[in-house]
Amino acid sequence: MSTVENSDRDFIIESASRLLSIKAVSPSSGGEGEYKKGQELIKILKELGYDNFVEYNTKDNSGHVRPNFVLKIGNFQKTLWIISHMDTVPEGDIELWKYEPYKATIDGDKIYGRGSEDNGQALFTTLLLLKNLDKSKLKINLGIAFVSDEETGNEYGIKHILKEDIFKQNDLIIVPDAGTNEGLIIETAEKTVMQLQFEVRGVQGHASMPATSVNAFRVSSKFIVDLDSVLHKKFNRENTLFIPQYSTFEPTKHEKNIDNINTIPGRDVFYWDFRILPEYPADQVLKEIDNTISKYSKDSGAKISYKVVDRVDAPAPTDENSEVIVRLKKAIKNVIGEDAITIGIGGETFASFLRSSGYNVAVWSTTAIEEAHMPDEYCLISHILQDVSVYRELLYN
Repeated sequence: MSTVENSDRDFIIESASRLLSIKAVSPSSGGEGEYKKGQELIKILKELGYDNFVEYNTKDNSGHVRPNFVLKIGNFQKTLWIISHMDTVPEGDIELWKYEPYKATIDGDKIYGRGSEDNGQALFTTLLLLKNLDKSKLKINLGIAFVSDEETGNEYGIKHILKEDIFKQNDLIIVPDAGTNEGLIIETAEKTVMQLQFEVRGVQGHASMPATSVNAFRVSSKFIVDLDSVLHKKFNRENTLFIPQYSTFEPTKHEKNIDNINTIPGRDVFYWDFRILPEYPADQVLKEIDNTISKYSKDSGAKISYKVVDRVDAPAPTDENSEVIVRLKKAIKNVIGEDAITIGIGGETFASFLRSSGYNVAVWSTTAIEEAHMPDEYCLISHILQDVSVYRELLYN
């Protein structure tokens, strides 16, 4: 390994150590937000000689400051934007972790820690790009945006800065928030994302007297199984652009219903995550849910209701012939030596909000696939070095 590569590796590890030690979980998920991580990013930017960034901070409903930073370098008519998010999901069950979640643990090529891959890798990549940037070689502006709130709705992140008229229609925008180990996949389309909270209200009672109660947990369990079957049968088309190529309907979070074992719960609350192919309108899915609820409310004696926690309807995909896709494919070919292909995904990135606003966006990175949100999440230093080379190809050539 050359002296330059060693220096870059050391910088990546130092940046990861500084940033991964700071918990940046949304207040709605039990954290304090991204403010402290944002302040550390500001320190690093200033250490690298960049103090001309603009802050677009806002406050959420709980009064927490949600930071957003934008940096632009160059005086050209067009800008290559790299947009990353600072927030992470919680660590989950700590017993499932071998390594400390909020500490950068280095093992060979891997950097472990919550947020190392999602979206820390993008932060480290961007910082390394800035560290070694040769402004005299730029053929296009470099634009950097670090934003908040990607994991819990984007209200205080990309949605907030989109109001500021920062981006131009002819800009090249890359969101490094999905990819594969080979770096040969460019995401150009996303499914409709919808998250619902369901509430089942029955009648609480003693566990020895079920006839006098309506067990909300039992009704929930049956309802989940039946609704799951209904949705998969009704919305069963496949679209080969997407991975996976079908709609997904997954029950996920479940709230505590009762404190003791010998009481029949009268209330049960659970959540469902939907990733729906663009062929199906979200309202059509909701109508099927309403029909199933109507049946259960009549037969079980319980009352079932739901509310929409999050909904992002699928925008039109990015045109495969758009400049950002064509140029990114060429840069990948020049650096990696193989042809990249375009796909759609079920994961939600803030590219969907940019596409809805009329911008062509590529979601791309070289990344350890399926590590986001997992225990012992990690990213690879070699992936970061490769991605920086692709960005240089775009900026200098």
